[in-house]
Amino acid sequence: MSDDLHLRLKYKFWIETSLGESILGEGKWLLLKAIRDTGSLQAAVKERGYAYRQTWENLKKIEDKLGFQLIEKNRGGEQGGHTKLTTKGEMVVSFFDELYEQANPEIEKLFQHMLDNLQKLKD
Repeated sequence: MSDDLHLRLKYKFWIETSLGESILGEGKWLLLKAIRDTGSLQAAVKERGYAYRQTWENLKKIEDKLGFQLIEKNRGGEQGGHTKLTTKGEMVVSFFDELYEQANPEIEKLFQHMLDNLQKLKD
C-alpha cells in the first residue's frame, strides 16, 4: 500500500423487508430532507436531479410499504402549493440523521484500524 494512496470507506444504509425488498435508503432520505428544507416536492426533485413523476410514484410506493404517509401536499392557494413532511416523515429523516451521525465515527475508527494493521504488514 503506497504512502500517497489515501483510501476511504464508502457505505450506505437502507431499510428493507424481511424478503430483501428495499424500501427506503440514502437517496430517499436525502430527498425527504430536501422536501423539508425547500417546502416543495418539485424543488426537492430538481435539487436531487430526479424525475418528478417517477419520484412521486416511488414515494407513494414507499408510503404503501411503510403503512404511513411521509409527506403532505397542499395544492394551490395564493402562494402556490407546498409539500411538507408528516410527523412520521420527520421521524424517518431524524432516524437516518442520527444513524449516520452515530455510525460514521465508529465505522471510520474500524476502517482506520484495518488500514493501520495493513500498514504494519508493509515490507
